[in-house]
Amino acid sequence: MKPWLYRSSAILLSGSLLIPVPASHANAIQASQSVSSQGNPVALAAAKDVKLSKDAALAIAKRMVPGNDMELKSVSFRSADTWRSFPEWSFSWEKKVPDKNEVQVYFSVSVHANSGELTSYSHHDQNSSKLPYANRVSYEDARKAAEQFLKSNNPGKAAKTTPDMDTIPPKTPLHADSIYIFRFSRVEDGIRFPDNNVEISVNGAGKIINYSLMWNEEIQFDRPSKTISAEDAKEIMREKTPPSLSYLIPWDAQGDQRNKPVLAYTNPFSILIDAKNGDVLDGLLAPIDGVNEPIPVSSKRLPARHTGKNLTQEEAVKIASQLFPLAGFELRSAQYSESDYRGNRPVWDLSYEKKDSDDYDYAHLSIDASTGDIYNFSKKQIKQLEKDTASSKRTAEEYREKAMETIRKWSPTLAHELYWNEHSETKAKLGSTEEYLVTFQRYVNGIKAASGSSAVSFDPTTGEILYYNADIGKETYPAQIPDHLSAEEASEAWWKEAEIEPVFMLEQLTPEDQKKIRQQPAFIPSRSAKLVYRANSTVFDEPYFLDAVSGEWRSQASGKPVVLHRIDPVDLDGHPAAKELLLMYEYDALSLEDGKLLPDKTITRGEMIEMLMISINRGRYFPIYSSEREASFSDVSKQSRYFSAVENAVDSGLLDKQSSKLNPDEAITREELADMIVRALGYKNLAQYSNMFQSDLTDIANSPKRGSIIIATTLGIVPTDKQAFRPQATVSRADAAIAFSRFLEKRSEQDTQPSVPR
Repeated sequence: MKPWLYRSSAILLSGSLLIPVPASHANAIQASQSVSSQGNPVALAAAKDVKLSKDAALAIAKRMVPGNDMELKSVSFRSADTWRSFPEWSFSWEKKVPDKNEVQVYFSVSVHANSGELTSYSHHDQNSSKLPYANRVSYEDARKAAEQFLKSNNPGKAAKTTPDMDTIPPKTPLHADSIYIFRFSRVEDGIRFPDNNVEISVNGAGKIINYSLMWNEEIQFDRPSKTISAEDAKEIMREKTPPSLSYLIPWDAQGDQRNKPVLAYTNPFSILIDAKNGDVLDGLLAPIDGVNEPIPVSSKRLPARHTGKNLTQEEAVKIASQLFPLAGFELRSAQYSESDYRGNRPVWDLSYEKKDSDDYDYAHLSIDASTGDIYNFSKKQIKQLEKDTASSKRTAEEYREKAMETIRKWSPTLAHELYWNEHSETKAKLGSTEEYLVTFQRYVNGIKAASGSSAVSFDPTTGEILYYNADIGKETYPAQIPDHLSAEEASEAWWKEAEIEPVFMLEQLTPEDQKKIRQQPAFIPSRSAKLVYRANSTVFDEPYFLDAVSGEWRSQASGKPVVLHRIDPVDLDGHPAAKELLLMYEYDALSLEDGKLLPDKTITRGEMIEMLMISINRGRYFPIYSSEREASFSDVSKQSRYFSAVENAVDSGLLDKQSSKLNPDEAITREELADMIVRALGYKNLAQYSNMFQSDLTDIANSPKRGSIIIATTLGIVPTDKQAFRPQATVSRADAAIAFSRFLEKRSEQDTQPSVPR
């Protein structure tokens, strides 16, 4: 896909002609279209006040485009506006494949219309995907390329930025078409201002493919003459944000794993400290008076509206007419589900229609057939609510109490598990209307649940409920809270992984400025940045949490234990396969023993299967299988480290279930290694025709893996000892790592002919 680059409020030009493009349509314009028209006074006026003419800006942009065979396809001018504070000229070029309507090379370049600085750059070359895996650049080389690009093409900004340190080098890519992304934050008075930055993307060939400048020279920085120390800020943060327990479900959990919430202490560093006076601020720089304890909608369990047999349709309709203002509405449809998605509950969904009305034309509600609880209620409104209406006379407390009263009335059996907390109240813009929204979250035994919530939105002028939803989730929880780390122990663990940093942060727009922006898209408000302290936790390649029961750090995606500080093996110095071994260690396919990786130790079937499956899944871990999944091998149970990898290998055709046991902890043989690699390359069917292949190997005639052995050795992945292959010999970790690295190289050659981009 071509990386077309468009911006709102741009004016597209062809040649030297200026043609106005409505802002609402700017993003839909195809850069490959040729546009021709007479000059337009409005567009000319938009560009007349900048210092650089179109031709002067084009001369600067053309320096970024090598060769003379690129065709200029579009020119656009964009004046400064709310979201991008500088005017900008943008140009795009392309070169098509000869005799085909297919873009081979594409460039887009934008320059500051006053200073001539490079503001945006994009480059796509379809040949870049043909890079051999062995020729990909390292993360460090890509970083150097990004830094050099910035210094060469925008030295002014290079001198005012520093590389972001809140990201870590990604794992070594397992595919050639990898992309590295680097961000350089603005620095003022030696302090980072991350809201202004330069972002640069580098592909596997070491070529810059994207560059973007986000910068506002007009920002006023609040530089207090005296500030509190970082240590004082840390103590305030410790006191104000002790870690709190919550249940969570790993994102990738499947099947019944989604029914097993984990008791956790998640990252507690959500507040900021004003560097001037030590005030506690939220993420929007608004003062926080204190941490409000969650308030239950009901202090006790309320009786159900209905008991006994499940509601009939007539009974459900009767409840609806009693609870909701449905006068004049006619029942349009009624649908019953025995196991609705809301916790597998029996639910009636009722839809109503009101004809010949200019007010509301339909309503919908969902009722639990077992308890009579309301799960959902909404009306479609034809007349949009007024934007910028006068502020409601109701207070936040009045909205909150009315929402709680509504939940107790409409969903009584859920009320005792739904809580209001400090994040529950917001004046939210929903669609094209302004509504006041109050939300609630589910708590179990005083602990925030993994899912479950309720939302009530109000018309700010009439107080009418426009939307209601209640859902407490499917998962189940223990009757009692399990033994777990104390908040003090969790705090110590998190603070060992945190550092205090002073940063400038952009202050929020005032309500008056927000109103002007809605009314005047070109309005540019004055902006200021405040100096604050924040806590940065140890960076890792995925989000993580502290298991409150085991005390382990675990991945929020997979739920598996993670090591935040990887130990370097002590026995690889000078080893010829050190690079290859470290790759497998990096992906946790190999484990240390007493700090050693033991290159000469034999590799097991489980270890090799795990690494190949990680590679097939593009560096991600394999699926998490539910309890319904029966083990394919009797010795790889659901509790085994290798269960998911082995089952994924079976599903992918890497393994056949030819025996009841796999013996994952036994050493893999050379013929098994060859067969796995050939299958991972997609040559399983070809390998079955082993009689088609001739070979000088003298000891593979009776091997059931003869075809795979010949393919793997011919490709140079698995080496031979002259004319002997030794099919039953075991494989050392070093030899397996080398074979795996060669497998990655050969896989990159499968679909394309390798060519190193210029």
